[in-house]
Amino acid sequence: MNDLAKRLDALTPEQRRRLGAGLRARRAEGPATESGPPEIPERLRRSLYFFASTDHADAAAYYTFVLRAAAAADAAGAHAVWLPERHFVDFGGFSPNPAVLAAAVAATTRNLRIRAGSVAAPLHHAARIAEDWAVVDGLSGGRAGISFASGWHPDDFVLAREDYAGRRTTTARTIEEVRALWRGAALPFVSTAGTTTEVATRPRPVQAELPVWLTATGTPQTFLDAARAGYGVMTALLGQTLPALRENIARYRQAWQDAGHPGTGDVVVMAHAFVSDRPGLEDHLRPAMHAYLRSFRNQTAGTDEEVLLESAYLDFLTGPSLLGTPAKARAVLAELAAAGADEVGCLIDFGLPAADVLEALPALLHITAPALETTA
Repeated sequence: MNDLAKRLDALTPEQRRRLGAGLRARRAEGPATESGPPEIPERLRRSLYFFASTDHADAAAYYTFVLRAAAAADAAGAHAVWLPERHFVDFGGFSPNPAVLAAAVAATTRNLRIRAGSVAAPLHHAARIAEDWAVVDGLSGGRAGISFASGWHPDDFVLAREDYAGRRTTTARTIEEVRALWRGAALPFVSTAGTTTEVATRPRPVQAELPVWLTATGTPQTFLDAARAGYGVMTALLGQTLPALRENIARYRQAWQDAGHPGTGDVVVMAHAFVSDRPGLEDHLRPAMHAYLRSFRNQTAGTDEEVLLESAYLDFLTGPSLLGTPAKARAVLAELAAAGADEVGCLIDFGLPAADVLEALPALLHITAPALETTA
């Protein structure tokens, strides 16, 4: 009997009833993949997204994996790679400064756009962000871009010069300062020595304008703020349902139009991804996803927690993620395109062995290839 079976065997009758009812409901609904292969619009870009926990690999092996995955995505014609910022905890802890890892990817790829997903703006001086990412832009020949966030946790603000309570206002100001510095403007900044200095950053970037997104967890106001400012949006289904995502994107497009910006803006949606038709895929994914969700929740699992982890895992497996067969992934990509997404950031580093992820990567990157156009 495996570990999960032992834990399930230890559940109380009420816990079994609750979990069993949830499983039956999910499997009765099933993923929207049974009506044949849907069409995925060509405009829906495919990218890789990284946000691993440091508790499942050592640093050297992980960075090798990122570079190999990025190289494969580059060769396959994927659009971008998204790299996180996270501090002081295991979850995301491989990338405390995304510009450092981005520089390595920039030096080893040719066409892949290299994005921060995300820079926590209140934790940094605008000049520092502009200079770091100008290096990435130079190394990549003009492929850098940044999604900005207002910060993930109060503990991160030991790095900040301004109060946590004002983080959204600080983020909005910092973004505009970074954009101005990127264009070559000199801005006045006050030092802790009591001086005010006109600062122009170096080195100069390749791109005249920095591509910018605002990271949104699902709060409608963030979508509206991004649209009014003329930024793209980087979001995910972790904090919102697919119908809520559709509504948020519609709000974003309308606010973009109302603000008078050209075009329609840009929406990137992160989704967990592992595409394979191997037998026993559900069991293969389960340990990694349980560990990932436990790390994400930052909790120690007991019996009750295992019930919640299994329930959350099945939500991912049967819901709008790219975990599953090529047919299921095609259907979810079509759903995300119908919801209004412009790009899907495929989160691939949730705890599976690197060799497994790299072996399965072609199926994900070439999901619309004729060889994979089969019915479910």
